[in-house]
Amino acid sequence: MSWGGNGNAERKLKARLRAEGRPCHICGMPIDYSLPPGDPWSFEADHVNPRARGGASYDYGNLDAAHRICNQRKGAHVPGDGRPTEIRRTRLF
Repeated sequence: MSWGGNGNAERKLKARLRAEGRPCHICGMPIDYSLPPGDPWSFEADHVNPRARGGASYDYGNLDAAHRICNQRKGAHVPGDGRPTEIRRTRLF
């Protein structure tokens, strides 16, 4: 998913997160940064405060590392929505 505009800034922010090797901030599990984009367990940069809710696209403080599947399941939800944002792995997930 494109962030809508500045591809160079997007690449730099993602590279910075990738270099830090952080675990998924949603489920807490490690991320295999060698997986190709599109794999459910691959790395994605997640907007902690979603852009759909007014979160800044290119603010490093609004980004954190996430698995693709965790990021998709979180969607545009934030704590306080009445929907849990914490995602835990199970045998099926």
